[in-house]
Amino acid sequence: MKRNFKITKLVVFMVTLVLTLAVTAVALAKGADEWKKAEGLYVWKQSAQYSNGFLFVKPMEEDLFLFEFKTMRGSEAEDSSYDYNVAGIFLVEDNGTGAAEIEVDKKPVKLTFTLKGKTIAVKQTGAMPADVSGEYDFQEKGYNATEAAATAILEGLAPAKTSLNSSNRPYRLVYANETVGGWFYDVRAIHQPSKKMFARFLVAADLTAVYRNDDVKNPKLIYGSPATMLTTEFAPLLQEEEEEEEAPVPEGATEEKVEGKDAGKGEDQSRLSAVVSVGPEDPEIKVGESSKLNVSIPGRLNYKLSDLKSSAGDKVSVDEKGTLTAKAEGKATITGKLTVDNASRDFKVDVTAYVPKLECDALPTHLEINEKLELSAYITGQEGEVKPQWSVSDSKIAEIKDGVLTGKADGLVDVTAKNDKMERTWKVAVGKSELPKKGEAAGGDDDFGILDLLILALPVVLIGGGIWMFMKRRKK
Repeated sequence: MKRNFKITKLVVFMVTLVLTLAVTAVALAKGADEWKKAEGLYVWKQSAQYSNGFLFVKPMEEDLFLFEFKTMRGSEAEDSSYDYNVAGIFLVEDNGTGAAEIEVDKKPVKLTFTLKGKTIAVKQTGAMPADVSGEYDFQEKGYNATEAAATAILEGLAPAKTSLNSSNRPYRLVYANETVGGWFYDVRAIHQPSKKMFARFLVAADLTAVYRNDDVKNPKLIYGSPATMLTTEFAPLLQEEEEEEEAPVPEGATEEKVEGKDAGKGEDQSRLSAVVSVGPEDPEIKVGESSKLNVSIPGRLNYKLSDLKSSAGDKVSVDEKGTLTAKAEGKATITGKLTVDNASRDFKVDVTAYVPKLECDALPTHLEINEKLELSAYITGQEGEVKPQWSVSDSKIAEIKDGVLTGKADGLVDVTAKNDKMERTWKVAVGKSELPKKGEAAGGDDDFGILDLLILALPVVLIGGGIWMFMKRRKK
Protein backbone atom coordinates (compact mmCIF):
# COMPACT_ATOMS: atom_id res chain seq x y z
CA MET A 1 0.00 0.00 0.00
CA LYS A 2 2.81 2.36 0.92
CA ARG A 3 4.58 1.43 -2.29
CA ASN A 4 1.51 2.33 -4.36
CA PHE A 5 1.24 5.63 -2.47
CA LYS A 6 4.87 6.47 -3.27
CA ILE A 7 4.32 5.66 -6.94
CA THR A 8 1.23 7.88 -6.99
CA LYS A 9 3.18 10.76 -5.42
CA LEU A 10 5.96 10.29 -7.97
CA VAL A 11 3.48 10.32 -10.84
CA VAL A 12 1.81 13.46 -9.47
CA PHE A 13 5.21 15.11 -9.07
CA MET A 14 6.28 14.23 -12.61
CA VAL A 15 2.98 15.44 -14.09
CA THR A 16 3.22 18.68 -12.09
CA LEU A 17 6.81 19.17 -13.22
CA VAL A 18 5.93 18.59 -16.87
CA LEU A 19 2.98 20.97 -16.65
CA THR A 20 5.11 23.59 -14.91
CA LEU A 21 7.83 23.32 -17.55
CA ALA A 22 5.22 23.46 -20.31
CA VAL A 23 3.56 26.55 -18.82
CA THR A 24 6.97 28.15 -18.31
CA ALA A 25 7.99 27.32 -21.88
CA VAL A 26 4.74 28.78 -23.22
CA ALA A 27 5.22 31.91 -21.10
CA LEU A 28 8.81 32.32 -22.26
CA ALA A 29 7.84 31.73 -25.88
CA LYS A 30 5.06 34.28 -25.54
CA GLY A 31 7.48 36.75 -23.96
CA ALA A 32 9.99 36.25 -26.77
CA ASP A 33 7.23 36.66 -29.38
CA GLU A 34 6.10 39.89 -27.72
CA TRP A 35 9.65 41.22 -27.86
CA LYS A 36 9.84 40.37 -31.57
CA LYS A 37 6.91 42.77 -32.07
CA ALA A 38 8.64 45.51 -30.11
CA GLU A 39 10.76 46.78 -33.01
CA GLY A 40 10.69 50.54 -33.41
CA LEU A 41 11.09 53.89 -31.70
CA TYR A 42 9.98 54.54 -28.10
CA VAL A 43 9.72 57.97 -26.41
CA TRP A 44 10.65 58.70 -22.80
CA LYS A 45 7.50 59.55 -20.81
CA GLN A 46 9.24 62.35 -18.91
CA SER A 47 10.36 64.14 -22.08
CA ALA A 48 10.24 67.94 -21.85
CA GLN A 49 11.76 70.94 -23.63
CA TYR A 50 15.23 70.58 -22.13
CA SER A 51 15.21 66.87 -21.30
CA ASN A 52 14.00 64.13 -23.57
CA GLY A 53 14.89 60.62 -24.59
CA PHE A 54 14.37 58.11 -27.37
CA LEU A 55 14.89 54.35 -27.28
CA PHE A 56 15.22 52.29 -30.45
CA VAL A 57 14.81 48.50 -30.34
CA LYS A 58 15.51 46.05 -33.17
CA PRO A 59 15.29 42.22 -33.02
CA MET A 60 18.49 40.45 -34.02
CA GLU A 61 19.34 36.75 -34.14
CA GLU A 62 17.74 34.36 -31.61
CA ASP A 63 16.95 36.28 -28.37
CA LEU A 64 19.34 39.16 -28.99
CA PHE A 65 18.09 42.72 -29.54
CA LEU A 66 19.83 45.90 -30.60
CA PHE A 67 19.10 49.02 -28.56
CA GLU A 68 20.10 52.65 -28.88
CA PHE A 69 19.36 55.56 -26.57
CA LYS A 70 19.33 59.13 -27.85
CA THR A 71 19.04 61.48 -24.89
CA MET A 72 19.12 65.19 -24.24
CA ARG A 73 19.53 66.53 -20.72
CA GLY A 74 19.47 70.12 -19.53
CA SER A 75 17.61 72.73 -17.52
CA GLU A 76 15.35 75.64 -18.30
CA ALA A 77 17.06 77.73 -15.61
CA GLU A 78 20.45 77.46 -17.31
CA ASP A 79 18.90 77.52 -20.78
CA SER A 80 21.32 74.81 -21.93
CA SER A 81 21.41 71.09 -22.64
CA TYR A 82 23.71 68.33 -23.87
CA ASP A 83 23.21 65.18 -25.96
CA TYR A 84 24.30 61.64 -25.19
CA ASN A 85 23.94 58.49 -27.32
CA VAL A 86 24.67 54.92 -26.35
CA ALA A 87 23.95 51.65 -28.16
CA GLY A 88 24.44 47.95 -27.49
CA ILE A 89 22.90 44.48 -27.44
CA PHE A 90 20.59 43.04 -24.78
CA LEU A 91 19.57 39.42 -24.27
CA VAL A 92 16.00 38.44 -23.39
CA GLU A 93 16.42 36.12 -20.41
CA ASP A 94 14.21 33.21 -19.32
CA ASN A 95 11.95 35.51 -17.30
CA GLY A 96 11.20 37.64 -20.41
CA THR A 97 13.31 40.57 -19.24
CA GLY A 98 16.08 42.01 -21.38
CA ALA A 99 19.51 42.53 -19.83
CA ALA A 100 22.56 44.34 -21.20
CA GLU A 101 25.99 44.93 -19.75
CA ILE A 102 28.06 47.69 -21.32
CA GLU A 103 31.16 49.65 -20.38
CA VAL A 104 31.12 53.43 -20.08
CA ASP A 105 34.38 55.23 -19.26
CA LYS A 106 35.85 51.79 -18.45
CA LYS A 107 33.19 51.22 -15.78
CA PRO A 108 30.44 48.56 -15.99
CA VAL A 109 26.83 49.64 -16.49
CA LYS A 110 23.86 47.27 -16.42
CA LEU A 111 20.56 48.01 -18.19
CA THR A 112 17.35 46.07 -17.64
CA PHE A 113 14.45 46.19 -20.15
CA THR A 114 10.93 45.12 -19.22
CA LEU A 115 8.22 45.02 -21.88
CA LYS A 116 4.64 45.85 -20.86
CA GLY A 117 2.39 46.06 -23.90
CA LYS A 118 3.60 49.08 -25.86
CA THR A 119 5.75 50.40 -23.03
CA ILE A 120 9.34 49.47 -22.16
CA ALA A 121 10.55 50.12 -18.62
CA VAL A 122 14.31 50.68 -18.35
CA LYS A 123 16.38 50.40 -15.18
CA GLN A 124 19.98 51.62 -15.12
CA THR A 125 22.59 50.36 -12.66
CA GLY A 126 25.90 52.22 -12.85
CA ALA A 127 26.85 55.71 -14.00
CA MET A 128 26.53 57.19 -17.50
CA PRO A 129 26.63 60.84 -18.66
CA ALA A 130 22.82 60.64 -18.77
CA ASP A 131 20.53 58.40 -16.72
CA VAL A 132 18.24 56.57 -19.16
CA SER A 133 16.00 54.99 -16.52
CA GLY A 134 12.26 55.39 -16.95
CA GLU A 135 9.35 54.28 -19.12
CA TYR A 136 9.31 54.62 -22.89
CA ASP A 137 6.12 54.51 -24.99
CA PHE A 138 6.02 53.15 -28.54
CA GLN A 139 5.88 55.84 -31.23
CA GLU A 140 6.62 54.38 -34.68
CA LYS A 141 8.51 51.73 -36.64
CA GLY A 142 10.89 54.12 -38.40
CA TYR A 143 14.19 55.25 -36.95
CA ASN A 144 17.43 56.99 -38.00
CA ALA A 145 20.29 54.97 -36.57
CA THR A 146 23.68 56.45 -35.73
CA GLU A 147 27.26 55.21 -35.97
CA ALA A 148 26.91 53.84 -32.44
CA ALA A 149 24.14 51.49 -33.56
CA ALA A 150 26.06 50.60 -36.73
CA THR A 151 28.90 49.21 -34.62
CA ALA A 152 26.69 47.70 -31.92
CA ILE A 153 24.66 45.65 -34.44
CA LEU A 154 27.76 43.59 -35.23
CA GLU A 155 27.85 42.34 -31.65
CA GLY A 156 24.40 40.83 -32.17
CA LEU A 157 25.50 38.63 -35.10
CA ALA A 158 27.01 35.16 -34.87
CA PRO A 159 30.81 35.37 -34.32
CA ALA A 160 31.25 32.80 -37.11
CA LYS A 161 30.03 35.48 -39.54
CA THR A 162 31.85 38.46 -38.04
CA SER A 163 35.05 36.94 -36.56
CA LEU A 164 34.33 38.98 -33.42
CA ASN A 165 35.35 36.05 -31.22
CA SER A 166 37.66 35.28 -28.33
CA SER A 167 40.66 34.63 -30.59
CA ASN A 168 40.56 38.25 -31.82
CA ARG A 169 39.98 39.86 -28.45
CA PRO A 170 40.63 42.49 -27.36
CA TYR A 171 39.34 44.42 -30.38
CA ARG A 172 37.56 47.67 -31.08
CA LEU A 173 35.08 48.69 -33.78
CA VAL A 174 35.68 51.96 -35.60
CA TYR A 175 33.99 53.60 -38.57
CA ALA A 176 35.27 55.66 -41.48
CA ASN A 177 34.81 59.43 -41.78
CA GLU A 178 32.98 58.95 -45.08
CA THR A 179 30.05 56.65 -45.72
CA VAL A 180 29.77 54.42 -48.77
CA GLY A 181 27.36 55.78 -51.35
CA GLY A 182 25.42 57.63 -48.68
CA TRP A 183 23.88 54.32 -47.59
CA PHE A 184 26.48 52.18 -45.80
CA TYR A 185 28.55 52.82 -42.69
CA ASP A 186 32.10 51.56 -43.27
CA VAL A 187 32.90 49.73 -40.00
CA ARG A 188 36.23 48.03 -39.27
CA ALA A 189 37.32 45.60 -36.56
CA ILE A 190 40.81 46.36 -35.21
CA HIS A 191 42.82 43.90 -33.11
CA GLN A 192 44.04 45.98 -30.18
CA PRO A 193 47.50 44.50 -29.50
CA SER A 194 48.59 44.30 -33.16
CA LYS A 195 46.64 47.36 -34.39
CA LYS A 196 45.71 45.34 -37.48
CA MET A 197 42.30 45.20 -39.14
CA PHE A 198 40.93 41.65 -39.23
CA ALA A 199 37.41 42.35 -40.55
CA ARG A 200 35.56 45.05 -42.45
CA PHE A 201 31.81 45.57 -42.76
CA LEU A 202 29.18 47.59 -44.62
CA VAL A 203 26.24 48.37 -42.32
CA ALA A 204 23.08 49.76 -43.95
CA ALA A 205 21.85 53.17 -42.79
CA ASP A 206 18.54 51.67 -41.61
CA LEU A 207 20.31 48.59 -40.15
CA THR A 208 18.41 46.26 -42.51
CA ALA A 209 21.55 44.65 -43.98
CA VAL A 210 25.17 43.92 -43.05
CA TYR A 211 27.89 42.87 -45.50
CA ARG A 212 31.30 41.38 -44.79
CA ASN A 213 33.63 43.45 -46.96
CA ASP A 214 37.20 42.44 -46.17
CA ASP A 215 38.66 42.74 -49.70
CA VAL A 216 36.38 45.63 -50.83
CA LYS A 217 35.76 43.76 -54.09
CA ASN A 218 33.33 41.00 -53.23
CA PRO A 219 30.99 41.98 -50.35
CA LYS A 220 29.10 39.07 -48.79
CA LEU A 221 25.67 39.49 -47.17
CA ILE A 222 25.79 38.16 -43.59
CA TYR A 223 22.60 39.68 -42.19
CA GLY A 224 19.24 40.98 -43.41
CA SER A 225 18.31 42.07 -46.92
CA PRO A 226 19.14 44.99 -49.27
CA ALA A 227 15.45 45.32 -50.23
CA THR A 228 14.95 48.80 -48.75
CA MET A 229 18.19 50.02 -50.38
CA LEU A 230 16.77 49.14 -53.83
CA THR A 231 13.68 51.31 -53.34
CA THR A 232 14.96 54.20 -51.19
CA GLU A 233 14.78 57.50 -53.10
CA PHE A 234 17.43 59.42 -51.15
CA ALA A 235 20.82 58.81 -49.58
CA PRO A 236 20.28 59.60 -45.87
CA LEU A 237 23.92 59.37 -44.78
CA LEU A 238 25.04 61.63 -47.62
CA GLN A 239 22.68 64.32 -46.33
CA GLU A 240 24.04 63.84 -42.81
CA GLU A 241 27.60 64.35 -44.10
CA GLU A 242 26.60 67.63 -45.72
CA GLU A 243 25.03 68.81 -42.46
CA GLU A 244 28.11 67.75 -40.48
CA GLU A 245 30.38 69.76 -42.79
CA GLU A 246 28.56 72.91 -41.73
CA ALA A 247 28.31 71.97 -38.03
CA PRO A 248 31.23 72.58 -35.61
CA VAL A 249 32.94 69.59 -34.00
CA PRO A 250 31.59 69.14 -30.44
CA GLU A 251 34.13 69.91 -27.76
CA GLY A 252 35.46 66.83 -26.03
CA ALA A 253 34.44 64.41 -28.80
CA THR A 254 36.32 61.15 -28.24
CA GLU A 255 35.05 58.84 -30.98
CA GLU A 256 37.86 57.18 -32.92
CA LYS A 257 37.49 57.40 -36.68
CA VAL A 258 39.56 56.24 -39.65
CA GLU A 259 39.77 57.76 -43.08
CA GLY A 260 37.57 56.05 -45.65
CA LYS A 261 40.04 55.46 -48.46
CA ASP A 262 37.49 53.99 -50.89
CA ALA A 263 34.34 55.07 -49.08
CA GLY A 264 31.96 56.80 -51.43
CA LYS A 265 34.73 57.62 -53.93
CA GLY A 266 33.77 57.63 -57.57
CA GLU A 267 30.06 57.81 -56.83
CA ASP A 268 28.08 60.10 -59.10
CA GLN A 269 26.37 62.12 -56.38
CA SER A 270 24.11 63.88 -58.89
CA ARG A 271 22.44 60.49 -59.49
CA LEU A 272 21.86 59.76 -55.83
CA SER A 273 18.27 60.95 -55.83
CA ALA A 274 17.86 57.18 -55.68
CA VAL A 275 20.36 55.12 -53.72
CA VAL A 276 20.41 52.52 -56.51
CA SER A 277 19.82 53.65 -60.08
CA VAL A 278 19.79 51.96 -63.49
CA GLY A 279 20.39 53.88 -66.71
CA PRO A 280 22.18 53.87 -70.07
CA GLU A 281 25.71 55.20 -70.36
CA ASP A 282 24.15 57.78 -72.67
CA PRO A 283 20.38 58.26 -73.06
CA GLU A 284 20.99 59.20 -76.72
CA ILE A 285 22.65 56.61 -78.99
CA LYS A 286 23.74 57.18 -82.57
CA VAL A 287 22.06 54.86 -85.04
CA GLY A 288 24.43 52.00 -85.79
CA GLU A 289 26.22 52.26 -82.43
CA SER A 290 25.77 50.57 -79.04
CA SER A 291 25.79 51.48 -75.36
CA LYS A 292 25.34 49.66 -72.07
CA LEU A 293 23.00 49.77 -69.10
CA ASN A 294 24.87 51.04 -66.05
CA VAL A 295 23.94 50.22 -62.46
CA SER A 296 24.93 52.73 -59.77
CA ILE A 297 24.99 50.85 -56.46
CA PRO A 298 26.84 51.57 -53.19
CA GLY A 299 29.64 49.29 -52.04
CA ARG A 300 30.31 47.55 -55.36
CA LEU A 301 27.68 44.96 -54.51
CA ASN A 302 27.14 42.13 -56.98
CA TYR A 303 23.96 42.42 -59.03
CA LYS A 304 22.10 40.75 -61.87
CA LEU A 305 19.95 42.19 -64.68
CA SER A 306 17.15 40.03 -66.07
CA ASP A 307 13.87 40.13 -68.06
CA LEU A 308 15.29 42.89 -70.29
CA LYS A 309 12.87 44.09 -72.98
CA SER A 310 12.53 47.03 -75.38
CA SER A 311 9.22 48.69 -76.20
CA ALA A 312 10.52 49.39 -79.73
CA GLY A 313 13.08 46.79 -80.69
CA ASP A 314 13.20 48.09 -84.26
CA LYS A 315 14.47 51.42 -82.87
CA VAL A 316 16.62 50.34 -79.89
CA SER A 317 17.26 46.70 -79.03
CA VAL A 318 18.60 45.27 -75.77
CA ASP A 319 20.30 41.92 -75.19
CA GLU A 320 20.57 39.76 -72.06
CA LYS A 321 23.83 41.46 -71.04
CA GLY A 322 22.25 44.94 -71.07
CA THR A 323 23.81 46.08 -74.36
CA LEU A 324 21.67 48.68 -76.16
CA THR A 325 21.89 48.96 -79.96
CA ALA A 326 20.38 51.87 -81.91
CA LYS A 327 18.84 50.56 -85.14
CA ALA A 328 16.64 53.40 -86.39
CA GLU A 329 15.75 56.93 -85.39
CA GLY A 330 13.19 57.02 -82.59
CA LYS A 331 12.58 56.36 -78.89
CA ALA A 332 12.26 53.18 -76.82
CA THR A 333 11.60 52.27 -73.21
CA ILE A 334 13.81 49.57 -71.73
CA THR A 335 12.34 47.52 -68.86
CA GLY A 336 13.86 44.80 -66.70
CA LYS A 337 14.59 43.51 -63.22
CA LEU A 338 17.57 44.31 -60.98
CA THR A 339 18.48 41.69 -58.36
CA VAL A 340 20.93 42.17 -55.47
CA ASP A 341 21.37 39.09 -53.29
CA ASN A 342 17.88 38.18 -52.00
CA ALA A 343 16.04 41.31 -53.21
CA SER A 344 14.75 42.47 -56.63
CA ARG A 345 13.31 45.62 -58.17
CA ASP A 346 11.71 46.35 -61.55
CA PHE A 347 12.98 49.33 -63.53
CA LYS A 348 12.43 51.19 -66.79
CA VAL A 349 14.53 53.76 -68.66
CA ASP A 350 14.02 55.78 -71.84
CA VAL A 351 16.54 55.73 -74.69
CA THR A 352 16.65 57.76 -77.91
CA ALA A 353 18.25 56.59 -81.15
CA TYR A 354 19.32 59.48 -83.38
CA VAL A 355 20.83 60.22 -86.77
CA PRO A 356 23.39 63.03 -86.57
CA LYS A 357 22.02 66.28 -88.02
CA LEU A 358 23.15 69.84 -88.29
CA GLU A 359 21.16 71.98 -85.88
CA CYS A 360 20.93 75.75 -85.46
CA ASP A 361 18.69 76.51 -82.48
CA ALA A 362 19.36 80.26 -82.70
CA LEU A 363 18.01 80.58 -86.24
CA PRO A 364 14.58 82.29 -86.16
CA THR A 365 11.73 81.76 -88.58
CA HIS A 366 11.42 85.55 -89.06
CA LEU A 367 14.02 88.30 -89.41
CA GLU A 368 13.48 92.04 -89.59
CA ILE A 369 15.14 94.15 -92.27
CA ASN A 370 18.61 95.26 -91.10
CA GLU A 371 18.36 92.88 -88.14
CA LYS A 372 21.60 90.97 -87.55
CA LEU A 373 21.94 87.49 -86.10
CA GLU A 374 25.13 85.58 -85.35
CA LEU A 375 24.72 81.99 -86.53
CA SER A 376 25.99 78.96 -84.60
CA ALA A 377 25.55 75.28 -85.38
CA TYR A 378 26.18 71.90 -83.78
CA ILE A 379 25.72 68.24 -84.66
CA THR A 380 23.29 66.19 -82.57
CA GLY A 381 25.10 63.71 -80.37
CA GLN A 382 28.37 65.64 -80.44
CA GLU A 383 29.75 68.09 -77.92
CA GLY A 384 30.68 71.62 -78.93
CA GLU A 385 29.85 73.73 -81.97
CA VAL A 386 30.87 73.30 -85.59
CA LYS A 387 31.68 75.97 -88.18
CA PRO A 388 29.82 75.08 -91.36
CA GLN A 389 29.76 76.97 -94.67
CA TRP A 390 26.72 79.24 -94.67
CA SER A 391 24.84 80.38 -97.76
CA VAL A 392 21.50 82.01 -98.71
CA SER A 393 19.27 81.37 -101.70
CA ASP A 394 18.76 85.07 -102.50
CA SER A 395 21.35 87.64 -101.43
CA LYS A 396 18.92 90.48 -102.22
CA ILE A 397 16.61 89.34 -99.39
CA ALA A 398 19.31 88.37 -96.86
CA GLU A 399 23.06 87.99 -96.72
CA ILE A 400 25.62 86.19 -94.57
CA LYS A 401 29.04 87.65 -93.82
CA ASP A 402 31.46 86.19 -91.27
CA GLY A 403 28.71 83.97 -89.85
CA VAL A 404 26.26 86.87 -89.34
CA LEU A 405 22.84 86.78 -91.05
CA THR A 406 21.38 90.21 -92.00
CA GLY A 407 17.88 90.90 -93.35
CA LYS A 408 17.83 93.18 -96.43
CA ALA A 409 14.38 93.08 -98.08
CA ASP A 410 10.91 91.58 -97.81
CA GLY A 411 10.74 87.98 -98.94
CA LEU A 412 11.46 84.34 -98.18
CA VAL A 413 14.98 82.95 -98.24
CA ASP A 414 16.64 79.56 -97.70
CA VAL A 415 19.56 79.52 -95.25
CA THR A 416 21.86 76.54 -95.83
CA ALA A 417 24.66 75.12 -93.64
CA LYS A 418 27.15 72.61 -95.02
CA ASN A 419 29.64 70.73 -92.86
CA ASP A 420 31.65 67.98 -94.63
CA LYS A 421 29.01 65.66 -96.07
CA MET A 422 26.21 67.01 -93.89
CA GLU A 423 23.87 69.69 -95.19
CA ARG A 424 20.77 71.33 -93.71
CA THR A 425 18.46 74.09 -95.01
CA TRP A 426 16.09 76.32 -93.06
CA LYS A 427 13.51 78.72 -94.48
CA VAL A 428 13.44 82.27 -93.06
CA ALA A 429 10.92 85.09 -93.68
CA VAL A 430 12.36 88.61 -93.85
CA GLY A 431 10.57 91.93 -93.27
CA LYS A 432 6.84 91.88 -93.97
CA SER A 433 6.90 88.39 -95.43
CA GLU A 434 5.64 85.42 -93.47
CA LEU A 435 6.35 81.72 -93.73
CA PRO A 436 3.44 79.68 -95.09
CA LYS A 437 1.34 78.01 -92.49
CA LYS A 438 1.72 74.31 -91.89
CA GLY A 439 0.35 72.44 -94.93
CA GLU A 440 0.43 75.60 -97.05
CA ALA A 441 3.13 75.78 -99.79
CA ALA A 442 5.16 78.91 -100.37
CA GLY A 443 3.97 79.26 -103.94
CA GLY A 444 0.36 78.43 -103.13
CA ASP A 445 0.15 75.48 -105.60
CA ASP A 446 1.33 72.52 -103.55
CA ASP A 447 -1.95 72.32 -101.68
CA PHE A 448 -4.03 72.15 -104.87
CA GLY A 449 -6.33 69.19 -104.16
CA ILE A 450 -9.01 67.10 -105.85
CA LEU A 451 -11.77 69.37 -104.53
CA ASP A 452 -10.17 72.37 -106.21
CA LEU A 453 -9.90 70.39 -109.46
CA LEU A 454 -13.57 69.45 -109.32
CA ILE A 455 -14.59 73.04 -108.64
CA LEU A 456 -12.68 74.26 -111.70
CA ALA A 457 -13.68 71.36 -113.94
CA LEU A 458 -17.42 71.39 -113.20
CA PRO A 459 -18.23 74.62 -115.08
CA VAL A 460 -16.19 73.44 -118.06
CA VAL A 461 -18.07 70.13 -118.13
CA LEU A 462 -21.43 71.83 -117.81
CA ILE A 463 -20.72 74.45 -120.49
CA GLY A 464 -19.17 71.90 -122.82
CA GLY A 465 -22.06 69.52 -122.35
CA GLY A 466 -24.59 72.27 -123.05
CA ILE A 467 -22.85 73.30 -126.25
CA TRP A 468 -22.68 69.66 -127.45
CA MET A 469 -26.41 69.15 -126.80
CA PHE A 470 -27.29 72.39 -128.60
CA MET A 471 -25.19 71.52 -131.66
CA LYS A 472 -26.68 68.02 -131.81
CA ARG A 473 -30.26 69.33 -131.80
CA ARG A 474 -29.47 71.97 -134.37
CA LYS A 475 -27.97 69.37 -136.69
CA LYS A 476 -31.14 67.31 -136.49
